[in-house]
Formats: sequence, structure tokens, C-alpha cells
Amino acid sequence: MKKLTTTDHYSSDDRLLAWADQVRTSCVPMVFRTDSEQGFRGEICSVETDGMCFSRIAAVDHVAIHDWEEVRRTADDYLLVSIQINGKGAIEQDARTAFVGPADMVLFDSSRHFVWHFSGEQYTIRFPRKALEKLVPCGRQQTAVKIPAAAGIRRIAADHVASLHRELSSDNGNDAACAKLGDITASLVAMAIGDYFNTVPLPRSNVKEMHLLRARALIRDRIREPELGPEQIAAELGVSSRYLYRLFAEVGESIGDIICTTRLNGCGDWLQQRAYLHLSITDIAMTWGFNSASHFSRAFRRHFEMSARDYRAQHHEAS
Repeated sequence: MKKLTTTDHYSSDDRLLAWADQVRTSCVPMVFRTDSEQGFRGEICSVETDGMCFSRIAAVDHVAIHDWEEVRRTADDYLLVSIQINGKGAIEQDARTAFVGPADMVLFDSSRHFVWHFSGEQYTIRFPRKALEKLVPCGRQQTAVKIPAAAGIRRIAADHVASLHRELSSDNGNDAACAKLGDITASLVAMAIGDYFNTVPLPRSNVKEMHLLRARALIRDRIREPELGPEQIAAELGVSSRYLYRLFAEVGESIGDIICTTRLNGCGDWLQQRAYLHLSITDIAMTWGFNSASHFSRAFRRHFEMSARDYRAQHHEAS
């Protein structure tokens, strides 16, 4: 299904809001800002096939932010790949920034915060996570890394995306045939990503990657246990606490911050829901693993930039 949208139909004051609606449909929810003196202007031509969305995006320079609030609003779990056509852009994610120019490719993940410094024109493919992840590792070490696509299998993958988008968005009657190429597209893009990372030294060994995956799984599954902390996780993994701290530091993260942020986001989600209005804020905090009301209050205010009481009131004032 082809969808061509442009901000030209909107007044200058409404264009960024309109753009946000357009991008949400073809990519993921984001908030935008621009300092362009000519006012905002953008155009997206999107086509969907086989669960994937292919978009050709052109716009004046702007910044798109997929923050934690937008992550929570993202209905499904996606991996996104952008291929720069002209101009220069940048993607920030996982404590890295990929600066991309024409023929460069970059992978980013909808399940985590990212900042997109958009300039020029590019193709963006939104993959259901499983469609790409089953073919190639797409973890934190692969996101926000510039993948040059000027030659070899990477060039083939980039050219295929351009050709497929062109055919799907045309009116020449080839939609049915092209719609069957989703798996081929995922395979080519996966091969391009794998080709690059197989030729570039990786920052961690497979053992370290396994430890990170298991640590994150423990955090996700046992986050409500008050005793859960770096020491317990290290013990269950059979490693030292010092090793675990260093492991997360290598990818620009703090395991203590991850645990705290996961708990805070859980509390924030419950505070928004009417189903938990009968619970006090302290009860919610303790259910999500906090063992100190004062620590929870300070951490919540720092994370959400308001008190938990005000946060709950804000989400229920219209009820």
C-alpha cells in the first residue's frame, strides 16, 4: 500500500505536528525540532509489504527524538535501517553517534531511546524485530554504527532497497510480485550488516555478549524483587561484581541505572492506569522493588522531572 504525504498542505505553524503524525505511521513515534530559517518542510513516500515499511524521506534539517515516552507509545517492536541518499545525517543511540553520508547505512532500535539528526534524503526500512534478528545479530554493538554501503553486498542491498521502493511506489502493476520480496530484502540487509561486522573487530567476545544478554534477562524477569542488584546478578551469572560493572561500562551503561530506570518506568506505567488508583504511590514503589520511599521520590523526580503525585494527577485529571 502506497502512501505519499507532504507538509505542504499545512500552515507553517502546523507542519511539525503534521510531520510527527506522518513519521509515526511509517517509522515510530518521535518528537521534532528544527531551527531552519525557511520553515519546516518534509515529504514521505511509504509503502508496506510483508510486514515491513519502506519509506523515502526528504526534509529540511531537523532533529527527531525517540525518547522513553515515545518508546512506551510504540505499539510494536521494530528494528530500523536507514540508507542515506544525499546530505549528511547522524543517529545517536547506545552512547554512540553514527555520522552518515551518501551510500552509508545505519541500524537503530525502536525499543530504546535514540536521536536522529536528519538532513537531506534517505530510505528508511522498518522491520519487525524478528524478521531481521533471526538472520543477523542486531544488538547494542550493531546500533548507531556507520556501515559504508558503496561496494559489494552492501551496495547490492542498498540498490535493492532503492529499486524495490521505486517499483512498489509506482503505478505499473508490479505490486503483487514485489510484495513477495520482503524476505529477500530482509536477507540482503542482514547480509550487508553481517558483512560489515564480520570485517570490523567487535568490542566484546561472545562470552561477554552472553553475559550481557543473561544479565538483562534477569533484570527484566526479576525487577520487582527488592533484593535484585548487581551483586545478586553477578552471583547468578557466576562472575564477579567488578567484572559485571566493567561489562556494562564497556557499552556505555550502568547496571545500577538500568535497574533503577526499569523500576521507575514500571511505576510510571502503573501510575497512569486507573486499575491501580486504589494503591498508594508508596505501595506501587515497593511493588516495583524500591525499598525506600525517599529514594524512590528523589529518583522519580529526577527521571520524570516531576513528583510521582503530580505525575499521577496529570494522567488522571481529565478522568
